[in-house]
Amino acid sequence: MKADLYEARNSIYCYEGTNVLINNLDIQDNNTLQKAENKIVLAKLFELRKNKMIGNFDIDHIIGIHKYLFEDIYPFAGKFRNENIAKGFFSFAEWEYIDEQLEQLLSKLQEQNHLKDDNEGKLIKDLAYYMAELNVLHPFREGNGRTIREFIRELAYVNGYVLDMQHITSKDMLDACIKSVVDTTDLEEVLSKCLRPNTFD
Repeated sequence: MKADLYEARNSIYCYEGTNVLINNLDIQDNNTLQKAENKIVLAKLFELRKNKMIGNFDIDHIIGIHKYLFEDIYPFAGKFRNENIAKGFFSFAEWEYIDEQLEQLLSKLQEQNHLKDDNEGKLIKDLAYYMAELNVLHPFREGNGRTIREFIRELAYVNGYVLDMQHITSKDMLDACIKSVVDTTDLEEVLSKCLRPNTFD
């Protein structure tokens, strides 16, 4: 499976006695599940970008992205996790506080007019900030990275920018996200390489 598999003892989301997530395809091998998941989610991401499906950047919006991307794979698509998870030595937000903390974060985004008053430099800093904060929350049991990146991509889009992550490696993004817990500088640099004005619409 993935090298960054979440740590959660006796997870209620996994088949008994395994670390394989219970899934709608009833695949009980992690490598096979990952391949199927990647194929399905890649097609869903393509559809989102082709159809320019944009929400209101509230809780319903981020839930909607996760549900759309993962509803064919996981029964928990579009539902916040209800167990605590960690990667390595880092524990994500406790599940009991996800709703409250996410509401506060996205209310702040609304107060900032969804960053529509930002110049490009400020936009990069703010995108990195919200991406880092969402990553710390990690509201879903699986699929957080792809959901958060799509949310941030759409946020850049409504502000007149394309966020094209083909210009970086997945390792660049992962390393920057890990560091962003304490300092968003590297994440800002990564996003600046991906951000360009949208000249196609």
